[in-house]
Amino acid sequence: MSVSTPLTTQQVSDLVMANKAIRAPYYQSSHDEGVRFTDLERGLQWGADVIPALMGLFRVEQDIRDDHPDGWVGFARHWRGATLRVDFDLFSGPKESDSIVVVTAMSGREGKKTIVDEDFGKIVLSEQVPTQEEWEGRQKRYQAMRRKDDADGSTAVEAYIAALPGWKRDVATQFDEIIHREVPDVRPAVKYHQPFYGVKNQGWFASFSAFSKHVKLSFVCETHLEPAPLSGTAPERQALDLKETDTLDDEQVASWVRQAAENPGMGW
Repeated sequence: MSVSTPLTTQQVSDLVMANKAIRAPYYQSSHDEGVRFTDLERGLQWGADVIPALMGLFRVEQDIRDDHPDGWVGFARHWRGATLRVDFDLFSGPKESDSIVVVTAMSGREGKKTIVDEDFGKIVLSEQVPTQEEWEGRQKRYQAMRRKDDADGSTAVEAYIAALPGWKRDVATQFDEIIHREVPDVRPAVKYHQPFYGVKNQGWFASFSAFSKHVKLSFVCETHLEPAPLSGTAPERQALDLKETDTLDDEQVASWVRQAAENPGMGW
């Protein structure tokens, strides 16, 4: 999504609170070499702090790197004293209001008054450092919004798929198209950092995730699928692993989708 006017910190926060922020499938985390932020690193590694950071940005800049045409970079203060740089893209849906923040990376930096960023030079830090209580309050507000989960998740799933590389994106796109074709009233969403598909008031019946060498198509239902997929265990987690050299069998996967949608195995 190309934005001609500057993006504000309030706009980013509003997108988060509208449940329109996800973590990219290949989200990266790092910190300045030699700087020890043991607890912070844990948050960076698992992404626990990345969304609350978006709600407290003090500066947002459009990414100037040529390979990030939809990219933005924001800076936030962490209650442990570090400064966070958050890299994210804006993925546009059918309407501008459907934009999704896709967080691609977050890194920790040390500095009390200023830091020197490799792309934007000297950054004067905000004097407002949140307390631990304030940070945890952001996390609770975001988690409450995620539990409410009343936003249309189709654009979020599209954004997730678009962030996948090459052949993995092709597999995910084909799986997504099969599900929408076979279950017209499907409800998509990004949960637990991966796309899920459900039937309203019944539950989730399918999901997918991308790994280094394969894409896993999972079916979450209360009965065994016929025939049984080659990967996964028990009715709740039957799966098919596809490598780059594999071909997705449209007819067979469509049959599994129909079977799983009839008996969703994971509640809302």
